Amino acid sequence: MRVPTPEDFRELEAWGLVERPMAAIEEFSPELEDRREENERHRRKRREQEENVSEAFVADTQDYYRSMDRPIDRTKWAYLKRRKAWSHPPVGWGAFAAPGTSRVLDLGCGDGDQTERVAEFVAGRWTAAGYDGFPMEVVGVDLSESRIENARRHARSPHEAITLRFEQGDALAGLDYGDDYFDYTLAMGLFETLDDEAAARALDETARLTANGVYVRDVLDPMPGFHPRPDLDERLADRGFEVEARHRLLEEPFVEEGTRDPMDLWPMNCNQVLFATATDPTPPEERY
Repeated sequence: MRVPTPEDFRELEAWGLVERPMAAIEEFSPELEDRREENERHRRKRREQEENVSEAFVADTQDYYRSMDRPIDRTKWAYLKRRKAWSHPPVGWGAFAAPGTSRVLDLGCGDGDQTERVAEFVAGRWTAAGYDGFPMEVVGVDLSESRIENARRHARSPHEAITLRFEQGDALAGLDYGDDYFDYTLAMGLFETLDDEAAARALDETARLTANGVYVRDVLDPMPGFHPRPDLDERLADRGFEVEARHRLLEEPFVEEGTRDPMDLWPMNCNQVLFATATDPTPPEERY
């Protein structure tokens, strides 16, 4: 990935996500999902993605991420934060800004760019409502110490009431927090990297840690080393979380030829985004 230029950032702004943060959902249709296969650039990027996948990643994604050493500079980090906003729309995020929410977990936070977006969303909702906010902690946890270092270096809280904190941790081994410690948990690109046994353990831990609701962004297209789960809603239901909203969307705006991403990063992969709430949430007085 080259260093993005100011013009690259301007082209991303033209995607209109400030005015339409749900644009990926609004623009998606099964017809476009099918028609992307007519785009030669999309087919080429899919071939490259499949041919260039790391053997170590396919063999053991957990070990791959645990041993990863990938520092990232501020400009690239900022570009990826804005670029990924298309495929990570804020479905259900309004609940994070509601009174009574004090702890949010980003499980598998990577470099912390989307963790910062969550905090910015909450701060924006407070500002729009003329509200001073309330003490809130947003915690990012990732298996990779290198990526946690990136998050600590680049992510900043947008509001004096919001604390951003990042720590290395392994969801499969269990995190050192009590049951229902977090009001909400986000898992963006986490379950897709885990086989069924590991995903079940990660889902169990997510359910244990989370009192009110879960946001998930996961891939739906088959790719080497990834595990699409169109039945993720059922797996969450088995753990006491009912899906309130679920959407399919593409990784970037659809075009018939080429791409609108000036950095030409990824194909138009199909993803799912869902927001699920606890069917029997633990009352706050039993948690604090």
